[in-house]
Amino acid sequence: MKSYLLSALKRTSATGRDAFNKQHAGDWLVWEAGAWKAPRASTLVLGSVADAAQVAPPKGAEALAIALPAQLTVTLGRSSDVDLELNDGTLSGHHLSLFRTPEGRWTVEDPGSRNGTTVEGLKLKAGMRMPLRDGSIIKAGQVTLTFQTSEGLWQRLVS
Repeated sequence: MKSYLLSALKRTSATGRDAFNKQHAGDWLVWEAGAWKAPRASTLVLGSVADAAQVAPPKGAEALAIALPAQLTVTLGRSSDVDLELNDGTLSGHHLSLFRTPEGRWTVEDPGSRNGTTVEGLKLKAGMRMPLRDGSIIKAGQVTLTFQTSEGLWQRLVS
């Protein structure tokens, strides 16, 4: 999956809405900058921090925009056999799945993760699917993701 730091995408947004939407068509997940939790106690965390298991984002940390692939299902979690592997200790191996409907809309489902998933503050029950709209905030464990359409991402970059 292709991904970009928001600062890199911001430079391409200067080409204008149509050019940006053509070059970066499709839907996105934005992994918002936030605290990171080591996946295991044995994970080496460099630097001096009060709690080595919970590392605050460095000053000026950036969000990462991840282009969603054309496939119908995208799995996300810590396991190496998911489509989108995020190495954060608050995520389960298979934490959530995104499903593209025949109409091109996305829904999210939590298969029963350890730390749960919320969408717009609503906790998902295991197996429950929730539709996503541009700007939907997904909280998977302590990882915050924002669902964005190409147009929504462009608007975010130019505002």
